[in-house]
Amino acid sequence: MHYKILFPSLYLGAHDLGGKDATLTIRKVVVEELRTERGSEKKPVLFFEETKTKAEKAGTPEKRLVLNRTNAKSIAEIHGPEVNDWAGKQITLFATKVDAFGKSVDALRVRPDVVEVPA
Repeated sequence: MHYKILFPSLYLGAHDLGGKDATLTIRKVVVEELRTERGSEKKPVLFFEETKTKAEKAGTPEKRLVLNRTNAKSIAEIHGPEVNDWAGKQITLFATKVDAFGKSVDALRVRPDVVEVPA
């Protein structure tokens, strides 16, 4: 078990995938006020059908994905640039290492094609 699982968060991280891809259905995209190193910022956030169902069953808050430019561009290439048209569409997330803030960190990225992931 990854140590970050011991510290629950509202936001999906690479550790949440457990080393596997995750194909998820976008439920909605909203802009939320998030606390960051620079204070408070408004960021786009994706909500998914599958995380809603899981949260309801467990009685826990729903996990969501903070949308960065890289992932937004990948989704737009798959499903078009209109964010309002993304609801109901699927994406496949995978964990990878990226260079950020002067170091290599774990990150979630969107595969260029939707992958059927076994349950």
